[in-house]
Amino acid sequence: MNDDELNYSKHVKKRIEERDLDENWIADTVKSPDKTVVKSDEEVHFFKKIVDFAGRCLKVVFNPIKKLVVTAHFDRNMTKKGCK
Repeated sequence: MNDDELNYSKHVKKRIEERDLDENWIADTVKSPDKTVVKSDEEVHFFKKIVDFAGRCLKVVFNPIKKLVVTAHFDRNMTKKGCK
């Protein structure tokens, strides 16, 4: 999946600004996650350790049907588990 194939919801665009997230981190998390949890056909959670952000684990909620990034944030519980 190319970066230009990803769509970003208004919600996640706001969160990117508020949480000082890098869109490259989000794209990398979707393209090559450390862990993937399929919640439904329309909701997948991707997790990736972000070395550039103190090794914290980024969670990206993604709708694969719409290729839509719904939201993103650093997940404390998954950081403790090493994003596994």
